[in-house]
This record gives sequence, structure tokens and C-alpha cells, in this order.
Amino acid sequence: MKTTLRWTLRAGLALASGLTGLGHAAEAVSPETGLAITIHVRNYAGVDPQTLREAERVAMGIFRKAGVETGWADIVVTAENGHVTAADHHTFTLADIQVNIFPGVMSDRSGLSNNVMGLAPGTGPDRGIVYVFDSKVRTLFWRMSSEYNRGDVDRHVSIGQVLGHAIAHEVGHLLLNQQVHSPHGIMHGEWGFADFRDMTSGMLLFTPQQAELLRADVRRRSGKQETLEVN
Repeated sequence: MKTTLRWTLRAGLALASGLTGLGHAAEAVSPETGLAITIHVRNYAGVDPQTLREAERVAMGIFRKAGVETGWADIVVTAENGHVTAADHHTFTLADIQVNIFPGVMSDRSGLSNNVMGLAPGTGPDRGIVYVFDSKVRTLFWRMSSEYNRGDVDRHVSIGQVLGHAIAHEVGHLLLNQQVHSPHGIMHGEWGFADFRDMTSGMLLFTPQQAELLRADVRRRSGKQETLEVN
């Protein structure tokens, strides 16, 4: 595999009715110096580069508004059939988050409902791996596109925006150390039309309370020196 690292200083989900409202979103917070995580993306699903770049920019903006900077390392899978070879080892710290984007066959095997776009498996505060299912993201994207084409919603959301928010949502589960969802904002468990409207305007965010918890956990993770050997 080949890893490309980029840094910048720029600024399970169901389709259901929801009221998000701009008042529930966190205001932009200036990131603390050195308060950052690196998100390593393994694109097993073969999401096209333009869509993936947009998704990463979207997720980056969401975390920056919560006061956390993110670096993005794209790990290009080159082994046949998407398998990682024995020589491809990486050493990660607790400040390294791994995002695996899986194709439809993986989500089908998992037996998840069509409403679930990702998972943050396990329990405990030191987890570092999340899964996002490309086929589930696309299903929700096409539903919203159909609603837009019929005139039922007034703003069009891109697949990159949906993917970026799904990534931020799942990483949020890790950093908040919570599996439960919130009534509002990006950690809302059931995204509805109001949520997608906020998504297109960059206002589907972590709440102020969640942003504070995110910063505290990133600060904790950055201060720990433990490393993990991961294939």
C-alpha cells in the first residue's frame, strides 16, 4: 500500500423526519495548537478520488468547527482483491483513527439494515477503527436525489457530502466514546430533510457540548504515547 498524508488549516442513519435547527450546531471554535488527529482512510470500496476528496474536506470542516484539526492519510490498497499484504504494517498511536470504506458485499455480509451507513465497533475510550459502507451511503444519496428531482426538497446534496458526514458521524462515536445518538446535530441517529438542508449549508455539526468532549478526548489521545501495530 501507499500512504499519502495531507494537512490543512482550512476551515447507523435512517431517512426520517427530523428537526435539527441552526441553534443546535456548535459555533466555530479556534483549534488549539497541536490539538489534532490523523484519519487514515482505506478505500476498499473504490470510491472515486474526486468524491473521496470532497468527503474528506467536508469531514475536515466539521471537525475544525468543533475545534479539532485533522490530517488525512489515504492508504491506497494495491494488493489483489483488496487484501493487505504481510509487508504492509503501520504503527498507530491513539491519535490515529482508521476509517475503512467497504463495498456493498461487506455490508450485506454483516446483516445490517439499510438504514445503517457505518459502525464504530467495540467499547471503551481507546478504540481507533470505524467502518463506513459505500453502498449504504449511495442508497441514501439516491433517495435524496429522487426527492430533490420530484421537488420534495429544495436543496441537492452531493454523494461526497453524505460520505463526509457519515465519516464524521462514525469518528464522533469514537471520540465521544458513546454509541448512543443525540436528538440533534451530526450525531442525530435519524437524518431527515432538515438535517440534509443543514448538510448542504455546512451546518450539520457537533453540538457545543459534544465539541467540548471531542477536544478533551483528542487532548487525551495526543498526550498518550502508546502505539499499536496494525496491518
